[in-house]
Amino acid sequence: MYVLMTYDVQAKRTEKFKKLLRKYLEHIQYSVFSGDLSEAKLIELRRTISHLILPGERVTEITAANRKNVNVVHFVKNESGKGEAKRVEDNSHSTDFKVL
Repeated sequence: MYVLMTYDVQAKRTEKFKKLLRKYLEHIQYSVFSGDLSEAKLIELRRTISHLILPGERVTEITAANRKNVNVVHFVKNESGKGEAKRVEDNSHSTDFKVL
């Protein structure tokens, strides 16, 4: 199963969540992680998050049956900051390998 997770927690607690999520998923950007997990591993991760999270904090999980059926689009602005944001499709998650 393809999983995308983000967290919004107190600044002093971000390292705990980053360390946990890196055990299961690839660190994409700041508090964003993604990757493939078995159902058993996802249940294990959810259970650990459940014990770690405090009131007022939030972890968001997005799942899909597989990485081929997920559309990812980034909104980016040019250097000047003027005009509308450009939509850039990202298909890097849909392959099983990356070219260095």
